Amino acid sequence: MMEPSRSEPSSETTPSGERIYLPELDGLRFIAFLMVFFFHGGWPEGMVRMLVGRTAARALRENGGYGVQLFFILSGYLITTLLLREEARYGRIHLKAFWIRRILRIWPLYYLLIAIGFFVLPGLDGQLGTSTYREMLRTHLLPFLAFLGNWSMALIRPVPDWLSVLWSVCVEEQFYLIVPLFVAIVAPRLRVPIVAAMIATSVAFRGWCAYRFESQLMIVFNTFAQFDTLLSGVLLAMILGSNRDRPVLRRWLRWLQWPIYAGFGWLLTWPRLGQGTPIHRTFDFVWIWLCGVGIVMVAVWGRGWLQRSLAYSRLVWLGKISYGLYMYHEVALWARDRLDIRMGWFPNKEYLLPIGALALTIALAAGSYYGFERRFLRLKRTWTRVPSRPV
Repeated sequence: MMEPSRSEPSSETTPSGERIYLPELDGLRFIAFLMVFFFHGGWPEGMVRMLVGRTAARALRENGGYGVQLFFILSGYLITTLLLREEARYGRIHLKAFWIRRILRIWPLYYLLIAIGFFVLPGLDGQLGTSTYREMLRTHLLPFLAFLGNWSMALIRPVPDWLSVLWSVCVEEQFYLIVPLFVAIVAPRLRVPIVAAMIATSVAFRGWCAYRFESQLMIVFNTFAQFDTLLSGVLLAMILGSNRDRPVLRRWLRWLQWPIYAGFGWLLTWPRLGQGTPIHRTFDFVWIWLCGVGIVMVAVWGRGWLQRSLAYSRLVWLGKISYGLYMYHEVALWARDRLDIRMGWFPNKEYLLPIGALALTIALAAGSYYGFERRFLRLKRTWTRVPSRPV
């Protein structure tokens, strides 16, 4: 981001009960990836329609990109949960250890994708030395090296598809600078009202951007306009934490889960979700993260079919490599498009190539995780204060 497929409380713990790991949230990560994959044209709408139906296929084609918001909510919730458990156990947050853990998890694959996206794929496309390529390097290389590429995309121009996935990693890295400082500095009794105020400020700032700028880039790639989504996960962690022994909440979710599913599904069918008038560009994101937080609550505390499905071992494994799935899928789609051109006519290639693209994405992510990323993940043990997912 093999685990058990059960969804019992404290699904994976050390003997002392210190480990915080919720396998169903790995399953949810894979669902978020699939939403983005289908949104980016990983499979044609006709193929998706055969799996999920006409309405859902159209929704994924138009709004599947909001799977990124689900990633944001999960990041905010899980990171804050670990920080609060660390504070409860040790009385303080070890900031250096937190940032080193994030570096070891995020940086190796991120910089590998920068090398692939800025140098390898343009070279294979014959773009090296062209004026367009040189302009891309001048505009975007340094910002992306400094995890500020989302701002160069918002303020200047987007990057090629195979690099575009990196914007959300930039936003999360900027977020990781703020959250541990916030938890370390702010008194516990003040945290919830301050986070709520920060969420309101982010929504207000997005509203200002919606009225001030016509370009959707200033909303989608703007860190401050996306912070309310990340902070919604933070707020969930501060209010409910990771304690799964909440019978009252479980009883409520037994009935509330169905309006949450219906609301989330209905929201994704909205045409031009998050676009159009300034009101929609401002508040549609609020409805998205409200539904997303509801889905996370059902997954963690619901004890129903969703939790059991998400905790299925194969789905959990795919969620475990979901960082790689997200990072590599545009590379796989690049390969699919180039192969499509070179194959010319081939029987059933309209089905074979999309299936091959998903298989290649999984193969790249798995190979990267076991052959590259895990070398760095093992180093995290030295800096781990509260164990989470086992490597």
